[in-house]
Amino acid sequence: MNKLIASLFLTLFLFSCSEKNTNTDNVQADSIQTTNNSTINAGATLADKLDGLWISESYLKNIETRQSIYKSREYDSKVLGFSLDKKTMLSDTAMLEGFTTHEGGYSSLIKYDTSKGKFVNNLEKVSEYAAFPEPFELNYDGGTILEMFFPKTNKTDRYRKVDTNLDTELRRILIAGDYKIGNDGSVIHFDSDGKVQNFQDFKSYELVYDFGEGIEYDAIIFFKDVKAGNWVDGVTYTFKKTPNSLRLQYVNTNWDTMEHKISDEVLVLEKK
Repeated sequence: MNKLIASLFLTLFLFSCSEKNTNTDNVQADSIQTTNNSTINAGATLADKLDGLWISESYLKNIETRQSIYKSREYDSKVLGFSLDKKTMLSDTAMLEGFTTHEGGYSSLIKYDTSKGKFVNNLEKVSEYAAFPEPFELNYDGGTILEMFFPKTNKTDRYRKVDTNLDTELRRILIAGDYKIGNDGSVIHFDSDGKVQNFQDFKSYELVYDFGEGIEYDAIIFFKDVKAGNWVDGVTYTFKKTPNSLRLQYVNTNWDTMEHKISDEVLVLEKK
């Protein structure tokens, strides 16, 4: 009888221990799952905020200050800008797509570093000819500035969030608005999206920011179609901004020889 009772107590004890272990395992599993979900949510929230186009802060700031793209063509960041896509930023193919004024292809695979709570370049997948062979971290200020920090050199590049695209942003900063010529009552309107109204028979315009091919000055190329095309199909003017006007000079372009002659005549568009 005593043996039966002892056996029963042993069984109850072992069952109780098993229950406690199971409960502990469940709590630990739930805790790990909660942590994983929290990390994933934090990465997704950050990816959503970083989604879009980022342009060198020094480049844009200099253009705003100098009112000239040509005088601001040098910038102190690794690239002119880059784009990030929230749809892929938490995947194995997450990519920072960088570019310069002349070309793209300055890209780097990135990943979300859970220990740092930020995106970094994926050094495990750096190719031999990578545009970013050294480690970097993306530090977000919560607003419109994203810093690319390089720990090895202690260098920080600053980039500004742009809601549209580079062409539109440059037109917004420099040209967009209403103008008039002398006593002419008609209003010339330049949209930031590249459309122009009441200026000769032009329908659209483009600002030059990739210099060369004979253009080493601030230039606007006008087109008679709503959509801008190749430069050779447009009409080129130099431009100079003043506080109250836009000064244009016609350029006789020769795209075969890359020799262009700037007219002496200055067309002054007064800002309204």
